[in-house]
Amino acid sequence: MHNVDDLNELTKQVGMFFDQALDPQSRDAFLQRVSSDPLYQQAYQHEQLIRENLKKLIYRPGDASQLIQAIKNQIGGKEK
Repeated sequence: MHNVDDLNELTKQVGMFFDQALDPQSRDAFLQRVSSDPLYQQAYQHEQLIRENLKKLIYRPGDASQLIQAIKNQIGGKEK
């Protein structure tokens, strides 16, 4: 059984990997561990699924000018 510190470290490493905060050597070691350790693989897949779902659910305009124009339209529409 894994202790709390091990699980916290796993969670931290998974987050750092997806945030691209690991140096190349640490990234390679992490990926090797993911391929050999079922717990790491499960945590990796879980985090990947969460992040993919968030990307689908969060609206992000493709162009900042579109966002600016949408705000101007909302402000202009309220003034009338």
